[in-house]
Amino acid sequence: MQAQAMRVYQITFTGRDANGVLPMFTRVQAMTGKGAVRAFIERYKPVSGWLLGDPEDITDKVNREAEDTGSYQLPTEMKKAG
Repeated sequence: MQAQAMRVYQITFTGRDANGVLPMFTRVQAMTGKGAVRAFIERYKPVSGWLLGDPEDITDKVNREAEDTGSYQLPTEMKKAG
């Protein structure tokens, strides 16, 4: 069995947290789409709103951006999520 690698997912969400409005498009790092939703909820703690569709795996897009610009690093807080 092959080990799963961390992937980058884009979460589309409309709603708010305790402080106000959350960004509609958010990138999180996880091994699966279900894990991405869990990571989003743990990090942003939404109090109301809706997830709009399934998480989109954008790992290949992020890798292409990194190659085009020369360097792309996930913020430190993203590296911890899973």
